[in-house]
Amino acid sequence: MTISNRYKIFLLLLVSLFFCTSGFAQIRISSPYSRYGLGELQTSHSVYLSSLGGINAAVRNPGFINVNNPASYTSFDTNSFVFDVGVLSKFTELKTNLSTQNYTNHTSIGHILFGFPITHWCGVSAGLIPYSKTGYKVSVSDTLHNNTDVRYNEYFTGSGGISQAFIGLAFRPFKNFSLGANFGYLFGTIYKDKTIEFPDDAYAFNVFATNDVQVGGIYMNYGLQYQIFMKKNYSLTLGTKFNLPMNLNAKQNLIVERYAGSIESAMSVKDTLINVSQGEGKIHLPLTVGGGFVFSKKNLWMVGGDFEWENWEKFTSFGLSDSTGNSYAIAVGGEYTPQFNDLSNYLKRINYRAGFHFSQSYYEIRNTKINDFGFSVGLGFPLKKTRTNINVALEAGAKGTINKNLLQENYFRIVLGISFREFWFFRPKLD
Repeated sequence: MTISNRYKIFLLLLVSLFFCTSGFAQIRISSPYSRYGLGELQTSHSVYLSSLGGINAAVRNPGFINVNNPASYTSFDTNSFVFDVGVLSKFTELKTNLSTQNYTNHTSIGHILFGFPITHWCGVSAGLIPYSKTGYKVSVSDTLHNNTDVRYNEYFTGSGGISQAFIGLAFRPFKNFSLGANFGYLFGTIYKDKTIEFPDDAYAFNVFATNDVQVGGIYMNYGLQYQIFMKKNYSLTLGTKFNLPMNLNAKQNLIVERYAGSIESAMSVKDTLINVSQGEGKIHLPLTVGGGFVFSKKNLWMVGGDFEWENWEKFTSFGLSDSTGNSYAIAVGGEYTPQFNDLSNYLKRINYRAGFHFSQSYYEIRNTKINDFGFSVGLGFPLKKTRTNINVALEAGAKGTINKNLLQENYFRIVLGISFREFWFFRPKLD
């Protein structure tokens, strides 16, 4: 690569970083389930992995960055540099046993990642990825049955989320075995408001509560991978990953006020019941363990499967638990490339991908586990005379149920990204 091209690429990285940072500051989502816990957890940080159903524990590919298992960073080619950025667009339909809301759409930056080798036995990655997203607006009407029936309305709104800036390092201490760790910093604010109004009682004050939680703390996760090479270019990769329980530093702004009027028109605050400003506390993140395999034939096809378990039953925020329970996820996926080096037929050089996932999420509401399942397909388009790929993933799925007066989210996601991979750390020689 020439010096001028390097400057152009470096400028591209800076511009991408600027827009990605701005995009992460405006996290948007539409999911009433994100009211609980830390919101909707973001588990897949790559267009490549999304198209494979989300498998990641044993995935190793020199052209992509697998943040979920940092042991994979030793797969980077010597003297190469990988840059991966993606954009996510999600369409969501909300459905209950009484009504259905039309599809809404939210588009945001998905990830920005860098990766490169230090030596043939050591690799590094860094980037900015979302950890969780919160976004909902829900209203509920009900009646208090005491001496007299009193109707009331509840309004719940939430926004914000948590992002992660990280740097990861992987080593290959001996042949075919790699270990790695990501050292990240979680930051962001989750905004939650709750309003209770008594429209038929002229003598009752309404209540408005706002609870903003600002997170800022160190986050670490670890991974191991072992490769078994066989005859005729077959190989089997085994991988495991885990996050140890940890406490995040957090600050809370909690205000509860009584008011007259209506939230939809004029509000007249009468008094303040609770006012906690910058109250410090801890958010306890639970143990996570997972593992998987990938069986492949070099440059032709690969198939893999994952299993992951998380101990969210132990989750607490400022000493309080939430509607969360232990979760698990199962994923399978695969990729096929007819002939990666066929210069006469471009269709044979395209990467064809597909996958499936099922998870019992960490939401546990009204003694009901909230399940999530989906199918995905994807394509990788190699650019001519480069090692750069344009990648697209399409995913359709459903989360939740209409039973027990809960709701079901039907969703469709489109993830578009570019994975730039070029030689970087060498000096060209002149004959």
